[in-house]
Amino acid sequence: MKAARGGRQQIGELLCNFLQKHPAFSANPLGDWEKLVGPQLARHSQPKSLKNKVLHVHVYDSIWKHHLELNKTILLDKINHSRPEPLVEKIVIRIGEIAPDQPVLNPNHRLLGRLKKKKVPSGKKSKSPSRPLTREEKELLAGIPDVELRALGRKLLRRLSLEDDEESG
Repeated sequence: MKAARGGRQQIGELLCNFLQKHPAFSANPLGDWEKLVGPQLARHSQPKSLKNKVLHVHVYDSIWKHHLELNKTILLDKINHSRPEPLVEKIVIRIGEIAPDQPVLNPNHRLLGRLKKKKVPSGKKSKSPSRPLTREEKELLAGIPDVELRALGRKLLRRLSLEDDEESG
């Protein structure tokens, strides 16, 4: 039982690690915008949202909007390259403000931070009932000169059941 609980905990940690590294669950599933569009276009454009396979991008002005419109198909190919299913099917480009930091395209990414490790109760065994010592056990313990060893022996013998001794003997 204890091994099963430990296994579940390890599987949970493994799953969390996988989800954090998987691009579909990352804060920005597109990856690095600058690598996709190049440094110059990245300074003048920014992805704003990704919903239902539609990517919304804001650009600095109409010149950059025109440039991005001309390269839409190339950008779609780069984004969806080596993915079994396309992440983006349509790109909507608008003129708008460009924030200095990267936006979070996947709002569900915050949910990964809320996943908490569940505390698995340890499989504590209940104490076996204490029993009175037999005459033979008392004589055996009386022959032990060390007081601490005698007390330890007494505790151990009181926890052992007599049935276990008869079965092994």
